[in-house]
Amino acid sequence: MHKINNYIISKSKSVKDALKLIDKNGEKTCFVIDDKKKLIGSVTDGDIRRNILKKRKYLNQKIYKFCNKKTKYFFQNKIDHKKLKLIFLKKRIEIIPILDKTRKIVDLKFKSEIFGAKQKNKKKKNKSLSKTNIVVMAGGKGQRLDPITRIFPKPLIPIKDKTAIENILDSFMNYGAKKFFFTLNFKSDLIKAYFNNKPKIRNKINYINEHKPLGTVGGLEKLKGKISKNFILSNCDVIFDFNYENLMKYHTRSKNDLTLVISNQSTLISYGVCEINKENELIKIIEKPKYNYLITTGLYVLNSRILKVIPKNKFLNMNNLIEILKKNNFKIGTYKIGQKSWYDIGQLHEYKKKLELLSV
Repeated sequence: MHKINNYIISKSKSVKDALKLIDKNGEKTCFVIDDKKKLIGSVTDGDIRRNILKKRKYLNQKIYKFCNKKTKYFFQNKIDHKKLKLIFLKKRIEIIPILDKTRKIVDLKFKSEIFGAKQKNKKKKNKSLSKTNIVVMAGGKGQRLDPITRIFPKPLIPIKDKTAIENILDSFMNYGAKKFFFTLNFKSDLIKAYFNNKPKIRNKINYINEHKPLGTVGGLEKLKGKISKNFILSNCDVIFDFNYENLMKYHTRSKNDLTLVISNQSTLISYGVCEINKENELIKIIEKPKYNYLITTGLYVLNSRILKVIPKNKFLNMNNLIEILKKNNFKIGTYKIGQKSWYDIGQLHEYKKKLELLSV
């Protein structure tokens, strides 16, 4: 039997209380009960963040207003194990409460206990990034996500039941990454406060504070003396799903100083495109042409000696750094990944599209 008190909360408690309980149990979920300890609904930390974004509620609101009243559950004398597994798989939930005949929670069923252990044993954990530092650029204002970023800094926007930056960290930790650097400026206190309540992650994070905006890579100068090997640099609004081990091997084998991760992108022009001559006479019209480009994805591998050429406390974007590197004969290469190996949530319509995909 599980310690049920770690997963239940009174409807009169606040959102802040619920977040503390969720952080304590480590399962991102708790269940709301009434005065008679009967189940009302469930709530996840993702539910809370999404509602704060949508309704601009605050942490002192009652948790009852946020909970899902259509929570899946089973009565203890009517547990259907096949249906239980099906719900876990189809509904993408992690815990199902078991109730007695009075609707009080008497037990909990965890997806990880039913599926997780077997799956983890089958797949050997990749530790190829265990000695690689990961730097996440998390200091921007996120203007493409306005008005969301008026409330939350871009790294903390919710993607399913986690923040965007946690999804990014997870993708690297799946390959054994242990040490992260965040470059911070805009709403840095909120980001720090959030991770201070994440004991399993906070000790892996080091903060690089930019006291003024320094562009995408200007803040990297502050890493001089802290990183001595190849390291990965990532935007905080792009999530990747490909083999990082192959990327690092390619970077080393190619003897690159900088490797840009790139991908194909197609752009459809919704109009007829006119070609004209010098006299403004029409040559032809191309109806709704489609153009293919190779674009940078916001992920890079850098040799630490690049840090030496970054000026102190100067605004510097990646394209400016590349110009400096080319003038100084640094070797710059590219590594191509598929269009389905990454997604950009830094634009509002792309963010909404991703949320819709995860809710299916």
